[in-house]
Amino acid sequence: MVIEQQPATSKQKIIAIVEDDVRLVNLFRDMLDCSDGDWRVYIFADGKDAQENLPQLQPDLILLDVGLPNLDGVSLYKILRGHSNTRKTPIIVITGIRDWELHRMGLQTGLLLRKPFNMNELLFMIRALLSQEKLKQEPEMDELKIEE
Repeated sequence: MVIEQQPATSKQKIIAIVEDDVRLVNLFRDMLDCSDGDWRVYIFADGKDAQENLPQLQPDLILLDVGLPNLDGVSLYKILRGHSNTRKTPIIVITGIRDWELHRMGLQTGLLLRKPFNMNELLFMIRALLSQEKLKQEPEMDELKIEE
């Protein structure tokens, strides 16, 4: 099930939340509603639904829980990294699992948020990653042509 939180505008960034815990989903939604970010939020309650919809959605950022029904977060992470539409999408993996367990499952990621976590830390990560995305889209100084 896909839940779009807000109506779309062309400037808004798309954040996909893949989480089956309703309490966490509500916390994420409240945090994003209260912040001054310009984004749309899509929520996926299971890994299979996210796998089927995220490549077409092409979100700017994904919050991904490891423990999901129908398709676990580790498998979904690998699938998303293999798809051309989501290969470069920042993914924040949210987990209570220890590093060695993630490594054993074959998941090695730099964007890892451990449960329990501070919501301000998550919001900081989201803003930083979406700002980097904006910077990637702006032309480099040496690419600009200045006409005299």
